[in-house]
Amino acid sequence: MFYRKLNFIPTVFIFLLILVGCDNEDAFLGVDKPIAVSFDESSSSVEVENGTTFDVVVSSLTPPASDLVVNLSVDSAPDLTLFDMVPSVTIPAGELSGSSVLSFSYDLLDFGDTKTLELSIDSSTLTGGAILNEEREETTINFVKKCTLNDVTVSITTDDYPEETSYRVFDVTTNPSGDLVYDSGSFAGKKETTVSTKHCLGTGNYAIVVYDSWGDGIVGGGFTVSVNGTEVVPATAVTGPSAVAYFDIN
Repeated sequence: MFYRKLNFIPTVFIFLLILVGCDNEDAFLGVDKPIAVSFDESSSSVEVENGTTFDVVVSSLTPPASDLVVNLSVDSAPDLTLFDMVPSVTIPAGELSGSSVLSFSYDLLDFGDTKTLELSIDSSTLTGGAILNEEREETTINFVKKCTLNDVTVSITTDDYPEETSYRVFDVTTNPSGDLVYDSGSFAGKKETTVSTKHCLGTGNYAIVVYDSWGDGIVGGGFTVSVNGTEVVPATAVTGPSAVAYFDIN
């Protein structure tokens, strides 16, 4: 019995030492835990209306003792006139996150044409003991102009000479001669393919004119128009210098 007690006491003592050791280790790690920064989201989608902004958020697992500036790198971007943001985020002292405001050039965006902005954290410029949390070191932001009226899709199927093809949309609601709404320009480089372009139009009466500059039509091609997913101009051929179709939006 005495022998068994002697064995029991050291075993309990060792167990207590292990527990104390674990507590001390956790406390040590808690004090010296590095400031690991990352984006809040790996990807985001934004529907842009007039005045829309988006917060690009960078967070840390541990709040910094002083303001921490995290510089961002633009890895891939559309035309720089389409968006604006300061390429850095400041995480205030004692806080877990900070943000940079991304704004958009609403008037320069085209409906249905999604643009992609890819950002990463520039780890080479991190200071104050901060390190990169590789879980979300990059973020992708997809943004597209939102239609708040009617979603109109014009689909043009080209032939061997797409540079000869173009179209215009006219508002004929109050002006029988038509007020120009959109001019596509040439489809150069888009040989024998169907190109769909989205427009955002209000209620009214419209005309679409598809042109072939050579005058012999779009061989094997043509066009369609749909409004809010419903086809309002069925497949229409272009057999001469131009073809016109009318459609209403109620």
